Amino acid sequence: MWLLAGASFFAGYDVNVLTTVLPQVRHTFGLSQAQASDWLALLFLGALPAVFLARRADRYGRRRLLLVAVVGCTVATAATAAAPNIVLFGLGQLCAGAFLALDGTLTWTMLAEELPAGARGFGFGVLATLSALGSGTAALAWALFLSPHHLSWRWLYVAATPVLFISVFLRRTLPESSRFEAAASAGRLAASWRSLLRPPHGRRLVLVCAVALLGSLLTQASVFVIDFMETQRHLSSSAANLILVGAGALAIPVLIGAGSISDRLGRKRIGCSFLALCLAGVLGFFFIARRPLGLFLALTVTFVGQFGAWPTLNGFATELFPTSSRALASSASGVAGVLGQTTSFLLAGLLIGLTGSLARAAALLAVGPATALVLVIVGFPETASKELEVTSAELGGGRITS
Repeated sequence: MWLLAGASFFAGYDVNVLTTVLPQVRHTFGLSQAQASDWLALLFLGALPAVFLARRADRYGRRRLLLVAVVGCTVATAATAAAPNIVLFGLGQLCAGAFLALDGTLTWTMLAEELPAGARGFGFGVLATLSALGSGTAALAWALFLSPHHLSWRWLYVAATPVLFISVFLRRTLPESSRFEAAASAGRLAASWRSLLRPPHGRRLVLVCAVALLGSLLTQASVFVIDFMETQRHLSSSAANLILVGAGALAIPVLIGAGSISDRLGRKRIGCSFLALCLAGVLGFFFIARRPLGLFLALTVTFVGQFGAWPTLNGFATELFPTSSRALASSASGVAGVLGQTTSFLLAGLLIGLTGSLARAAALLAVGPATALVLVIVGFPETASKELEVTSAELGGGRITS
């Protein structure tokens, strides 16, 4: 669990760098908010190749592909640091996005396959916590050191390169998933990805992907949080980053707590309650909060909701599918999320132009996660405290009920 959590930490760091320094990146390359939204929509498409790589993980093992993901992400991030223009910056981030998506898919898949039923939610919370700590590390490094000393945003990307040494450690100590090895030995690996479309998994895949896509429509608003505080609330870069980090830090205990509680009270009940809280926090941040304290409190509510929903609802992408197709299903869910993120940026650029306001655009985009919440309540079975062989009907266990 802790080996996988280490990989999750560095993935969280990489994901959050662009959010942290978006105003500075926009300035370097001369982009408006609408132009930046269009570019970010393209960059998030970099995760699409992960679905093809994940299929190889279902055939040849999770461990090998995870090591490829860690090394590939590090190299692409280093290339981003040296990009002289927005085109090469975009290429570097496209490659990094593919490997980051694969990293996320395989860490969650391997952890789900290794932990017993009563502890999976806790394990999901650990992964989410370390990812959030990685994100906070990027923001703190910028707010407390790089920005006050007027150093370039590029140093945040350079700082990710030592992760290559972590891959050496992972190669020596990380074992293959025991469930994958058991499925391979028993000849239960799927010969074709089409098996994932057969009942009961096809309907589940459609629901999981729909929820992932709709739930990601607020991505543009979350990426532009610091930009919003600087340009619309007139805070300094350091102040905006510290508010972001402080709000996130207060919410971090929720990550493990929500996962553990969902093991006892259910993924649906806990995940949907926190998702509703997140939506309330987002609307409060963009429409009610004006001063630093109000922005801090609204962001704290947003993060508490987001951090509670993250480890509980994300677990469905691994829990509802058999070992033979689990990585592929998880990756498909991730790709659907990426399409939702891309749609978020494209729609936001259009909505900002139509409404003249980032806040109004965020309110309209919030319809997506609200719809996802309803789909989870109505369409998802409960998976808490059930072994994967039962939740996925892998060994002929049949349907599970909500």
